[in-house]
Amino acid sequence: MVKHPPFLRERLFILRNLLITILFFFLTGKAGAQDAREANLKAVFIYNFTKYIDWDTSRADNDFVIGVIGYSPVTGILNQIARTNMAKNKRIVIRTFSKPEEIGGCNVLFIPGNIPYSLPSILERTGRGVLTISEEDGYARQGSALNFVVINDKLKFEANLKAIYSAGLRAGSQLLKLAIIIY
Repeated sequence: MVKHPPFLRERLFILRNLLITILFFFLTGKAGAQDAREANLKAVFIYNFTKYIDWDTSRADNDFVIGVIGYSPVTGILNQIARTNMAKNKRIVIRTFSKPEEIGGCNVLFIPGNIPYSLPSILERTGRGVLTISEEDGYARQGSALNFVVINDKLKFEANLKAIYSAGLRAGSQLLKLAIIIY
């Protein structure tokens, strides 16, 4: 093994790390940018869904709560949206839940696709008045009210009418025109 002087070892170490970083960004840059774009779109969709769903207005809550179970890059974007927007003339509050047992007190619950909990264990905690939005294939058929899907590189959403109505919610016709209806 060749022994290099300390200043050269340091420069080689920096150069090696720089090359690894460039290679990493080159290989994952497109996917990373696509994931960020998709997260932004999902957050905007979630906010816009609040405009086309009717909740029971007799509840005296001061805040409109959007919950997220588990980790999702959508959460940070929802927090940005909440700083400058309102839903149903109420301040938007974003809450995160680590496990299904913590779920409660929200108007919308976003269920990311990467969580270790089953959909039924989550849905049994939501009840009436909660719009569930997911992003895992098949979740609309399993009982999520709305579910994001990517078709031909375009973000779309499914609407499970039974789940929406069972939650005591009403979906506007403008929303349903854009949805893939699941029965």
